[in-house]
Amino acid sequence: MLIKIQNFTEKYTISILFVEVIAFFTFTYLIMNDISPINKYDENAYLNHVRTILTSENYWYLGDRNRMPFFNYYLSIFYNSELTELQNYYNLKTANLILTCILSFLFFLKINRKFQNKFLLINLSFFILVIPIFALVHQLLVESIFFLGFCLLLIYFEQFYENPSILNSIKLGFAGTATYLLKYTGLTVFFAISLFTLIFGLFNKKRSLIKKFLVVFLTFFILVSPYLYENYMNFNKHIFYNVNSEFYIWADSWEEIVDGVRANNDRIGWPTMDESELPSFSKYVSEHTLSDAVNRFIYGFKAIGEDYFSLEKLGSHISFVTLAILLMIIYIAFKNKTFNLLKPNYFDIITILTVGFIIVSSAFMSYISTGLRYTLPIAIPLFLMVFLKLDKILFQSNTIKFNNILFSLIFIDVCILANSYFNLLP
Repeated sequence: MLIKIQNFTEKYTISILFVEVIAFFTFTYLIMNDISPINKYDENAYLNHVRTILTSENYWYLGDRNRMPFFNYYLSIFYNSELTELQNYYNLKTANLILTCILSFLFFLKINRKFQNKFLLINLSFFILVIPIFALVHQLLVESIFFLGFCLLLIYFEQFYENPSILNSIKLGFAGTATYLLKYTGLTVFFAISLFTLIFGLFNKKRSLIKKFLVVFLTFFILVSPYLYENYMNFNKHIFYNVNSEFYIWADSWEEIVDGVRANNDRIGWPTMDESELPSFSKYVSEHTLSDAVNRFIYGFKAIGEDYFSLEKLGSHISFVTLAILLMIIYIAFKNKTFNLLKPNYFDIITILTVGFIIVSSAFMSYISTGLRYTLPIAIPLFLMVFLKLDKILFQSNTIKFNNILFSLIFIDVCILANSYFNLLP
């Protein structure tokens, strides 16, 4: 029976993934307006952005330098000025769900070739859909699409590192552009991993990779040039201007932002304030002690810890799945004496570095705003990293039977669904 299950998943992997995505779409569509019945907070901002695009000359409006333009332009296709705001809210959420499901299926197809054991891929896709994707897809937010794009960026970095061809260079440039124009975090990660990859390539004597990075950056800067040019012209020549990285992260409270740079038009142009009053890294360092910074980090790490280790928080599912799979990996490696397979590869390293960066930056940002949505980008790369490692070590295993893995994964699935039912769903 178990062999038949394994053979069935091997033979019909793509069909199973498709049915899984359709089931996810149907379930989410039926309940999302009950979970989020009215538009509020950032959702209102997206609705306003869409209306601004539709009323702007030549439909040209690249955003307020808080939210990036890609998602807004996509939503503008489905906005109907003859409907009420609530009706448009529901319609745009449906459009967001449709795009999320299409991208999810394409993402699963992309990673399909990485897995020897297709049952692991099916379980991975389930966890991705029911945890990070479902977390916010019922709201009118870019996050569910960004989470997928964010992990794809890491995959394209790996693809480029392993084969730094012209084509892979262009693909990475496109991936960096798309991730950046979905959410500003994408730019920071794109540049950070690029720097790491250049250094890593030098140590490993991959000179062709270093040369091909010129193509990556050329592609990226050509594609984002209209946005960067508008930043340069309107925001004091700061080509990568974004209110969060420029000002908000260095403030001590949301009230300081509202009464300061936001009250002085920071989303239209450079704030009309004295330069000495603008939040900045140098101003923060000059006005705060090391103890102030440490306390700020501690406050943030506590909030993140609660998000990821309280059963009443969705983040606990990310911790539970990741730790459970890691324990399985260690157990199998111990049984087969294959600890050499645990050596981190390039994808493992950039995933760990990215996870660390997002957690640390979110902790520092905690005085301004906290919440799981700021750290959720780590979920899909983490899941993919541990499942790929499990797949690799299982492929080399001679003593672990498939039924042991099957029942372990089913147990994890049941725990996730049970906790969702009792502690998370309304």
